[in-house]
Amino acid sequence: MFNAAPDTDAATHPTSPAFPLTRKGCRRDMVRYGGVLTSAPQSRTELCPERSSLTRRPFEEGAAAYEARDIRQPWRDLARKPSRNPEAPAEDGRRERGDWWIRWSCPHGHLHRALAGPKSVATEEVQRKRLERPCPRHQARKVNHLLADVIREHLTAAEIGKRSFRNDKRYGETWTKRLGGRSLEEVTPADLEKIRIERLAGRLRRDGDKNKKSRPVTPATVNREYAFLKHVFNIAIRDGKTERNPVAKLKMLREPSGRVRYLSDEEEMALFAKLLTDESRDRVRMLLQTGLRKSEFLGLRWKDVDLKVGVLTIPRSKHGETRHVPLTSEVRAILSRRARSLDATALIFPNNLGNVDLHWAEKDVPEAVEKAGIRDFHLHDTRHTFASRLAMEGVDLLAIKELGGWKTLSMVQRYAHLSPRHQRRAIERLVTRAVSGPRPIEAAGPLSGRDNN
Repeated sequence: MFNAAPDTDAATHPTSPAFPLTRKGCRRDMVRYGGVLTSAPQSRTELCPERSSLTRRPFEEGAAAYEARDIRQPWRDLARKPSRNPEAPAEDGRRERGDWWIRWSCPHGHLHRALAGPKSVATEEVQRKRLERPCPRHQARKVNHLLADVIREHLTAAEIGKRSFRNDKRYGETWTKRLGGRSLEEVTPADLEKIRIERLAGRLRRDGDKNKKSRPVTPATVNREYAFLKHVFNIAIRDGKTERNPVAKLKMLREPSGRVRYLSDEEEMALFAKLLTDESRDRVRMLLQTGLRKSEFLGLRWKDVDLKVGVLTIPRSKHGETRHVPLTSEVRAILSRRARSLDATALIFPNNLGNVDLHWAEKDVPEAVEKAGIRDFHLHDTRHTFASRLAMEGVDLLAIKELGGWKTLSMVQRYAHLSPRHQRRAIERLVTRAVSGPRPIEAAGPLSGRDNN
């Protein structure tokens, strides 16, 4: 215990900081700390011999007083800040509630304080500060990251090993042209909702230009664009670049059930008549009898075909799994007629340069469909035609799922209504089923066995 006289400047100016004590061996344990009001001035200070802090408490009279507190005790880290007149009641007659200060020490040896509010809030806050021990002086400055930079970094990382990178690149370019100049914090749910409405109405193009004409897009297209942006924000949150995801505040649009468009026999004959070459007809006929996706068909190689067994192997389907497709006799004849390359990795249906023939799929077939007068038909609809014809021939949905390579049975349920004959045969089994006991006597009519009189 010893006395410490306040400095004259501190006594003259109540708001000036307190000066550390000069006790030998305790200077490192002493820190400056501005205090709060007390009821009476004190001229002497009692200090903890191990670790203390010097607290100056200025008063309205202009005097300065000091009090030592042991900061090792949790309750010592709370200090009440009363109003100018603590005894004055509030308008409703109750005593005014005071706010509480909290203080904590950081790993750098600094003693910090902050105004926390009511005592219950201050108690929770001081416990959190004592565990985290943050230092406001050494906190890194907040950096506002541009959305365009975050998208570019994500596309650079996803370029290798992601099969849907082509779509991601298109979505990334779309959002870069729309909101690329904004930071992550400047993108709000209201802005995203406005863009979504304009896209659905056809007032905004994919590149963000409102002056050029555009056509309305489907809800599925908008959902894919916003799903990409939501993923970008989630990655930014993971990397500590932002703390919120504005896309999460929006609900995805409801998408209509998948369309079922299949070729009738008359439309198939009209399409074959407008195809220019026999090879084009063989390609379409093979698609109708295998149900392959466009990417699977254009990427077929000779090493994936086993004509002896009659099986076509898809090394990596849409879902990342290997799939085996049985070949019909007509498909086996088509493949047998083609000149087989000595290179097993060569494409079965290449273009003139030996590459994937996208021109045939995106130009030749649509032109033939248009000349044949077939409406609302795309190359992918040959896959719907494959499944629809199987369903109309009475093949069960589980077998259709396996033949077409669908992941879940729910994707094949849309073809169930195309097999009414199969459903009638199934329900008729309730009548023709075998009965263990004698069959009940059939009634002759509603009044059978009764006297009409």
